[in-house]
Amino acid sequence: MTMVADWFEVTEFPDRVFRLREPALGPLHAANIWLLVADRGALLIDAGVGVAALAPVVRGIADLPVVCLLTHTHYDHIGGAHEFTDRRAHALEAATLANPTPEATQWGGWLSVDDFRRFPTPDYDFSRYAITPAPASALVEEGSRIDFGGRAVTLLHTPGHSPGLICVLEEATNTLFSSDALYDGRMFFDLAGSNRADAAASVRRLIDIDARVVHPGHFGSLEREAFRRLGFATLARLSAAD
Repeated sequence: MTMVADWFEVTEFPDRVFRLREPALGPLHAANIWLLVADRGALLIDAGVGVAALAPVVRGIADLPVVCLLTHTHYDHIGGAHEFTDRRAHALEAATLANPTPEATQWGGWLSVDDFRRFPTPDYDFSRYAITPAPASALVEEGSRIDFGGRAVTLLHTPGHSPGLICVLEEATNTLFSSDALYDGRMFFDLAGSNRADAAASVRRLIDIDARVVHPGHFGSLEREAFRRLGFATLARLSAAD
């Protein structure tokens, strides 16, 4: 089921998983926002570009306490983070959450007025765009567990695209949320803070998990075999670039 809640497109997946997208932006500028709903809480994975209020849409899906996990601190993943009080991120990303400059968050030189098909309101002024500081309320690391009111996930530190990039594994459903470590589209391993060797190691690790389904940071979700093929192809490209 897919519905459009003004700015955000909301799609429901099995296992009480919801994907929020910002369709007025192309898929490389609009990251997938994932919401996992439990009986007594919810986990929000990433927070979009930040040009429209995200929290009311999340409450409309699940009016529950929310843990907001920021997988890394590029602009398309943290724009709405300040709307949530429980914000978690890896220590290597914490400084950027607290001081989200255009350079540190990568939007300077990447995101422009021309990347929008429309704006949230007719009078929206992109010249005033900025990401609101949202310091982490707690730091996570490799192996951290988040219990959000009846469901739990394990966090994987998967650097490469970004130093503190986090992926999320829900063992109970064998579901992987791969963020920008691996997705089926143009990928970026040469940004400031990126590391190709780390990226290759992270991709190898994710392939070995053999998840039933993978929900990435951009583009569409992938079943096990498609994700593995994508992973091996990405490793080949990383190796050829060395």
